Amino acid sequence: MFAYRAAPRLLGALFAAFALFSPALAQEDPRAEQERLAAYIQHNPTDYDATYRYVLLSTELRDYEAGIGALERMLMFNPNLSRARKELGFLYARLGAYELSAQHLRNALAEGGLDPVQVAQVEAQLPDIEKRTQANRLYLRMHVGLRAQSNANFFPTNNLFQVGGVGVASAASRKGDINSFQLVQAAHDLDFQNARGDQLETRVTGYATEQFRLPQYSVALFAGSVGPRIHIAPDLYPGLSIKPYVTGAVALLGGSNYLNAGGAGMSFGAELNRDLWFEPGAEWRAIWVDPSPGFLGYAGFSPYSTVSTLATGDVVTGYLSSSYRLTNDLRLEGRVAYTRAWAGNPQQSSDQVDVQAMLRLEVDPPFPIIPRRWTIAPYGRFTHLAFDAANPVINPFVARRDTVWIGGLMVDLPITPYLGFAGNVEYARNDSNLPNFKTDNVSVSFGPTAKF
Repeated sequence: MFAYRAAPRLLGALFAAFALFSPALAQEDPRAEQERLAAYIQHNPTDYDATYRYVLLSTELRDYEAGIGALERMLMFNPNLSRARKELGFLYARLGAYELSAQHLRNALAEGGLDPVQVAQVEAQLPDIEKRTQANRLYLRMHVGLRAQSNANFFPTNNLFQVGGVGVASAASRKGDINSFQLVQAAHDLDFQNARGDQLETRVTGYATEQFRLPQYSVALFAGSVGPRIHIAPDLYPGLSIKPYVTGAVALLGGSNYLNAGGAGMSFGAELNRDLWFEPGAEWRAIWVDPSPGFLGYAGFSPYSTVSTLATGDVVTGYLSSSYRLTNDLRLEGRVAYTRAWAGNPQQSSDQVDVQAMLRLEVDPPFPIIPRRWTIAPYGRFTHLAFDAANPVINPFVARRDTVWIGGLMVDLPITPYLGFAGNVEYARNDSNLPNFKTDNVSVSFGPTAKF
């Protein structure tokens, strides 16, 4: 029950952050101002400044059709307005009309009436928009850098362990460390071109770290999934789709194979409107975990392997993901999941409830020549993990219960259409009922990014 009481606190904190980050909510009556401008430009079609103010306000209100209508009217009176054509292209992209969007943006560049800042904006967005018109689409993102951690060896906060129910003070202590990291994310969509919008989606992620002081904690992870996204009734319900998929992962720890996983799942996409979508789904995975935790300094035989959180067995997860655009600049993303893990030992079988939320705020960069907007994203995560039985190696009378709180801030700072920087500050705390797992950690990471 504690998990269900705590989850709303996490969401409430993020909604409070939304209030701080959303000055747009303080506007008295933007709809009335939009109507006033609409009446004015109807009688003054050559007042371009007023029309652009109307288009900007309509965009902020997400009334894209109104902005498009005003720009089309401007171009009827003056077909050589490159800025109007640029804004028209961006608005068509927001509506998903990528062919028309790319056509207007190419024409805006060809006409030669844009200033350097406007040219940079078009050149940054046009390749992505043109890619949306292709049947074979590949997206690639790379991020490298350095990360510092205050507790890289995940040592208990109070230096206490329990062994067989007896408290033991350790002479060792937590160790901070710095590591390099490399992240590669690839997404490939193959459009079936059947006029329904069905496509084959492939997702691949590779992540690796190299610890400077504690190489036994260096990790490498390779994961992927592939499956078709099929639109259920595109004429009646264009936002509904179903996606069966297969998935797999391989993880290395300290240079040795630590975990292998494979399985399948199914998700349902429900895009209710341009601002709101849901994706419920379920997934099964069979996992294999190396039973020899030698990297922790244990002997490596069977009794000691049961202290690991992960164990060989089957895992089933049900989840609900969602995204809601609160304003033109602010989006709330969330995920709620329940996971049941069956292992060979009841002390490693568990139930887990996981709640995640993130606010993505887009802001203008400090210099107009930077073509892409920056993103600031506070996030939070709550996880409650309950094991079926007590582990006699640790405490034969107390079953493990973990309550994990994570809070942080991510930033994405593009500098050019393809290159930029990204960073993250995070605090994580595990309020476990067993001292062996009661930990906290502060991490800071930063490095360059590339996007293609």
